[in-house]
Amino acid sequence: MRYAPLLASIPFFLIACAGGESPETEPQVQSVEIVEQAAAPEPEATAELPQPTILVTPAHNGNGIPEFQVVQNNPYARAMMESINEYLTKKQYDVKSLEGQADLDNLVQMQNDIAETEEDLSYLASLSLGADVYIKFSGNTKMRSITVELNAYESSTARLLGTETIQDPDCGGSDQATIKACLHDAARRGMPLLEKKILAYWKQDNEQGAQYKIVMNLKGEFDEEQIEDLHDDIVSGLKQNFKRVNVNVMTAKTIDVIVYADAATFSDSHSIYSFIRNMLKGKAETKKLNVTRKFILMDVE
Repeated sequence: MRYAPLLASIPFFLIACAGGESPETEPQVQSVEIVEQAAAPEPEATAELPQPTILVTPAHNGNGIPEFQVVQNNPYARAMMESINEYLTKKQYDVKSLEGQADLDNLVQMQNDIAETEEDLSYLASLSLGADVYIKFSGNTKMRSITVELNAYESSTARLLGTETIQDPDCGGSDQATIKACLHDAARRGMPLLEKKILAYWKQDNEQGAQYKIVMNLKGEFDEEQIEDLHDDIVSGLKQNFKRVNVNVMTAKTIDVIVYADAATFSDSHSIYSFIRNMLKGKAETKKLNVTRKFILMDVE
């Protein structure tokens, strides 16, 4: 997607390229402060908790091309993704990934169903694939130096959990193979640091209750008073049965909430959907549109 001469400074996730290895014009130089960092010791996973499911994607590139297509054309992005996935797989995390255009099409449909202005496909993909956390990565090169940035987000809310920047002032060469190896190594060195923050969140999240995002589209012929009653019934019912409820959006057409569920009461998203369906019997009909591990999309009419 983006390539640049290896002797120039390239923020290679921020430069669009149609597919050639080297663009005809030099990109603008972006300098970075280089600070060498030693590899951190690998954290121990929380033994009594199941490990979070994780999705790994390139950071948003700003040129209109889906993030997930970056690795198909950019060898540097591919090197970093492979490094992060190798680390997570070795630690026995369940690592999710998109497979082909069909999955991208599903994300676009979900984008239209949830919010037409939603731009973060990584967030949508994490919901669609049932990831608890998603990690975005990006990188810069400047002559023989490289910088890798890793960011982890909570899937149900897109809240930033932590960020790590790894820099190498001299990776030993400016040829593509050497740069790829340096980016691979830098991403690997950053993962134990980021993993500590992910596990700290994961422990706290499980103490509060497992999070699920619920989006209800109000499709029925409801008048204003019926909509008000429906809002009250839904929010009241959720608050009485879940450990915590965060209301994101509540309009005449949409109810968007995050619920924190007690695993002893609600084992998965399907049990939550069944609860809502039964809760609304006699008041409204429900239709299941999309239910994944962390996300419930439904019509109410």
